Amino acid sequence: MLTRATLRRFVVGRTLEACIADGRDNMTMLRLLAALLVLLGHSYVLAGPGLADDDPLHRLLGNTYSHFVGVMAFFAVSGLLITMAWQRRPSLADFLRARALRILPALAVCLLLTVGVLGPLATTLPVVEYFAARETWAYLGGNLSLVALQWQLPGVFVHNAASDVVNGSLWTLPIEAVLYLVVAALGVCGLLARRLFGTLAILAIAVAWLHAPLSAPRPFATSAILVTLFVFGALCALHRRTVRISTGILLALALFAWLARATDLHPPLLGACIGYATLWFAYVPKLPQPRLGDLSYGTYLWGFPVQQLLVAMFAIASPLSLFVAALAPTLLLATASWRLVEQPALRLKRAAREG
Repeated sequence: MLTRATLRRFVVGRTLEACIADGRDNMTMLRLLAALLVLLGHSYVLAGPGLADDDPLHRLLGNTYSHFVGVMAFFAVSGLLITMAWQRRPSLADFLRARALRILPALAVCLLLTVGVLGPLATTLPVVEYFAARETWAYLGGNLSLVALQWQLPGVFVHNAASDVVNGSLWTLPIEAVLYLVVAALGVCGLLARRLFGTLAILAIAVAWLHAPLSAPRPFATSAILVTLFVFGALCALHRRTVRISTGILLALALFAWLARATDLHPPLLGACIGYATLWFAYVPKLPQPRLGDLSYGTYLWGFPVQQLLVAMFAIASPLSLFVAALAPTLLLATASWRLVEQPALRLKRAAREG
């Protein structure tokens, strides 16, 4: 029976702060689903030319693709959690250590195995020539630095449809890292402790970034929507006492985005809907909690090179076949990454905090 309380909960929902205070969320599930969306979207990019428009979310939503929806969800939740992480522990050293331990160890292992194992398996060059090439070590050092991203390894995947990219997922990591530094800078200045000043500062930085010249180095010139979603999450963190999470609001946003699908308002409304849906999924449904750990980052790091290797070895030309074929090996590598690299790194973070 539909009661007034049920209707109010549906329409008005609860404040984000009340949702967070429950201590129960779907963040691990959310991040894994976002990573799997990235894997699905990349299947349509890597299986062959001209297949991207067959992506199911592109057909349903327009103006976006499955892999980009997954990345947008990552950035929305990252803006929320990273901002709250500073607010909980406003220490620059602790903040930077925690962010580095979360990103760099798993990335370093992925790059080392890509260069040392996958590269020799997939290259068309003699192995000695492959290891002697300057590009091999530039790939390792440049990508680990998050400053000078490198996309190619000598002779690797040269016959694939996406012959010029070994791991296309890496492009978002420098953007994420710079946004971490922005949060740290705002925190050090004391702006994240005051909602008004923090809001104005975040919006000012976002406007400056979004109006950067198109000649700016990649990936920063193409990051507008990701910065916007991160800012959305950060602002929700600052205003979590007033931001409300409800199914009714989500459905209203989805309806507005759908009605505007043939207009210039569709992209921003769609972005707002995806950002809000991310928070809704994190806090409203009561879902079982996965017990395998947080496999999202490992899935994100390993999915693209695994798919490229499968295309090179078996000439898979069907996007759905590529997605299914890549799923098990990617999740196995993600599980190994979580248990052997990421989880121990998180223990180091906690040990350093308690020491």
